[in-house]
Amino acid sequence: MSPLPKLKPLPNPHHPSGGVSELSELFKTASIDDGFAYTLPTALLPSNGPDSQQESITVAPRPINPRHLSKGRLSSSEINPFFSTTPSPHSGPSYNTRAHLHSSKFPRTHRLNLHFVELYQLEDELGAGGYGFVMTARQRLSGQEVAVKFIIKEKVPEHAWMEDELLGRLPTEIALLNTINHQNVVKFLDLFEDNIYFYLVQELHGSPWQNCEEEDIREIDSLVSTPSLSPSASERSLDSSEPATPPPTTSSHLINSDTHTSTNSDPSHTKQTSTLFQFKRPEITRRASHDLFECIEQSEEKRLPEAQSRYVFAQVVDVVHHLDSLGIAHRDIKDENLVIDKNLKVKLIDFGSACAIDPTKPRPYYTQFFGTAAYASAEILLKKKYQAAPAEIWTLGVLLSYLLTGTSPFPSMRDAIEGKVTITDVPDTGLPEEAVDLMRRCLDPNPETRITIQQVKEHPWLKSSTPSLL
Repeated sequence: MSPLPKLKPLPNPHHPSGGVSELSELFKTASIDDGFAYTLPTALLPSNGPDSQQESITVAPRPINPRHLSKGRLSSSEINPFFSTTPSPHSGPSYNTRAHLHSSKFPRTHRLNLHFVELYQLEDELGAGGYGFVMTARQRLSGQEVAVKFIIKEKVPEHAWMEDELLGRLPTEIALLNTINHQNVVKFLDLFEDNIYFYLVQELHGSPWQNCEEEDIREIDSLVSTPSLSPSASERSLDSSEPATPPPTTSSHLINSDTHTSTNSDPSHTKQTSTLFQFKRPEITRRASHDLFECIEQSEEKRLPEAQSRYVFAQVVDVVHHLDSLGIAHRDIKDENLVIDKNLKVKLIDFGSACAIDPTKPRPYYTQFFGTAAYASAEILLKKKYQAAPAEIWTLGVLLSYLLTGTSPFPSMRDAIEGKVTITDVPDTGLPEEAVDLMRRCLDPNPETRITIQQVKEHPWLKSSTPSLL
């Protein structure tokens, strides 16, 4: 197999101020060779000074099975002889594909991708966004719970697509998540599609928070404890972070179980009809998303203690630093896009606003805002051209304020534009000076002098009690 060419920018006529990385070769290789991993040479990574130590970044795309996508995606079997676009002969139980039985968000006449239904059982609703909605599902064979993001194709804006030589147009979110490999980013698991949706199957992270005794605290970190939180009121039923395997799939309520046999008939002559028999509509429930917003809201003080805030914030800084080294900016970092478990392990989700560029070239300027207004930087609020990396740092400053105080650092938009940070005092203890310094440096209204992600990672407040991941 020939070496993979290095990443290069792909011009986008719909977004002249910036572009996305050319990742089609990654997809092409990933679809053919499951074991492929490409290492970006040290020389291709951005330099942070003559004394900085650079490491190679491994980009290991997950394979995408073209059988799960639309029939027209592959132009011929000669392009990819390893996969056939002809569906395999159907065997085993027959599953119902009527989408509205699982969620009212689906059009009433919509049918789910058959390959998806054969592999996964849809369960609860998790949330909705601008491009679609998210549900939980359970893998039929293993019982593993996953999150499935249904991305509405017609709602994905023109700038948020990438052209793949093998698979055609794909949302940038899917392309990026498929290539990112970091412990604090939810993992890409699978991809399906129909005429309306992409089905982005991802790792399901997060669990209810419970009161911990002092001896249990040591399991996380010697200096960091688990918040004293009660499980979410909207949690359906989840006794542990590792749900038990469900009953065998042959008893699933999605099976077309109209199977008729005579009392004297041989099992091999069982006749299975295509009509639906004794179908029980699943109860549509709303599952708690277990994001950082819920975690903070359910804490006793509506904020996290300093040690816990540092532990969570350090993980976010680590993943932003990693993404920045790849030329990727998430552009919508906030507490609702960070899912968290009972051990305070956080993972970044929702790359719908993300952008990617060649990390070896100058960072472009953007004119269109992506993200959440409460986290928008001063230059964005002033409607100036902005670079993604400094704007990402600003969101970290806002996030740090929510972690430590439970409130925004800016009472008004005017305060944000002028960089007038309002620090809400923490009762009894107050905020440490080093934490306040880091917050103010992240919220510098001048993007030219704003602290960089490398400087954030090396800040004394994070170094004062360094979690193992840094």
